[in-house]
Amino acid sequence: MKKVLVLGAGRVSRPCVDYLGRLEGTVIHVADVSEENLRQTVSGIPGANIHVCDAGSQGGRLIDEIGPDIVINLLPPAFMPPMAKECLKNRIPLVHPAYLDKETKDLSKDIAAAGVTFVTELGLDPGIDHMSAARTIDRIRREGGEVESFRSICGAIPSADANTNPWGYKLSWAPASLIGASKRDARVMIDGRTFEWPDGETYEHVYLEEIEGLGWFEVYANADSLPYLDVYGIPEAKSIYRGTIRYPGWCETICKMNSLGLFEENILDMEGKTFSSFMAEMAGLEEGSDIVSGLCKRLRLEPYSTVMLRFRWLGLLDDGPVPFAKGSPRDVVSRLFAEKLVYDKGEKDLVILQDEFIASFKGKDRKKVFRSTLIDVGVPGGDTSIARTTGLPPAIAARFILEGKIRTPGVHIPVLPEIYGPVMEELERLGVSLKETVTEI
Repeated sequence: MKKVLVLGAGRVSRPCVDYLGRLEGTVIHVADVSEENLRQTVSGIPGANIHVCDAGSQGGRLIDEIGPDIVINLLPPAFMPPMAKECLKNRIPLVHPAYLDKETKDLSKDIAAAGVTFVTELGLDPGIDHMSAARTIDRIRREGGEVESFRSICGAIPSADANTNPWGYKLSWAPASLIGASKRDARVMIDGRTFEWPDGETYEHVYLEEIEGLGWFEVYANADSLPYLDVYGIPEAKSIYRGTIRYPGWCETICKMNSLGLFEENILDMEGKTFSSFMAEMAGLEEGSDIVSGLCKRLRLEPYSTVMLRFRWLGLLDDGPVPFAKGSPRDVVSRLFAEKLVYDKGEKDLVILQDEFIASFKGKDRKKVFRSTLIDVGVPGGDTSIARTTGLPPAIAARFILEGKIRTPGVHIPVLPEIYGPVMEELERLGVSLKETVTEI
């Protein structure tokens, strides 16, 4: 019997554990601080074992007690380095959907020397996007082409029938992670020129993109795209852009919130404050002044603007008390996001992923556009799309590591044919597939 230890029972864990629980000869162990999350995750999965504990701090102890054949780390990114060290010490393979951090990357030689396989950045974005890109690049190379431009955009948003609030967004992941992304630096290259946008400035550089069959969306840059010139082996490319998809209007609102400092982490005295007085303080308004007119003047908005509508709907202009005595602006916003930006029972989320390559070919005047598009919708009363597309890839990779189909030692993201080939094939069997087109321009 093969033993799999899954650390974390959050929003994406159930499809991962359910897939593994259907494999013969596999025993599943799941650890999380929340017993409720654990019960929901393993419900209906026979033989799954739960461990109620702080999986982040007690992961090493669990590894020692259980002796797993592989570890799937679904904890936040901060827990990748300590789990990587524990797995290296015990020579246990590790799979993680989060971005590869420098501390874990620095262990690459030791991990390879130990003969174990670590696969990181294997979820949706990052993950399926990497595998789709690598597959297309390998095809372009086989056909004798060179990549001139690469663009990858991805987003998890409410489906059209679930888009029922003025924000055009509902949470399918932790509000803290959403807010963290609102302050992220970004870097892209367009026609050989590098653009850097620090501290959330990326939201000021939005563009519109049409997705066939779905309509128009806005896109903004996601973190640092330039390292992927090397990761994907396309140093010849003159443009590279990795972006995030949202319904139109999202970026303007985030820009205004950033300008007020609503995503900062400095601790403030909230004793006796209402949400409206908190907003007045953040806007630098005098005590007793009209909050609406003051905000509109400060942000150069009209009272009927979309941004002000969103502030009202979220509760930022309410006279109700802030529910804690001390906290950061980020804490206030995170609390309201968690309360208001939620899916109702039966509502569906929508995942969109689209990769686009422009490639040139020697001896040919015309170029080709290679486009791969994933459109996936959640199951009412079942798994969300974001949970399925994030949770299934690490489970599949873990299976193939255990079966010996993925065996190259070292730290990898899923751009090797050995990884993306079988994982993508299995995802397609499970109904997670990309539509691929090639057109000449």
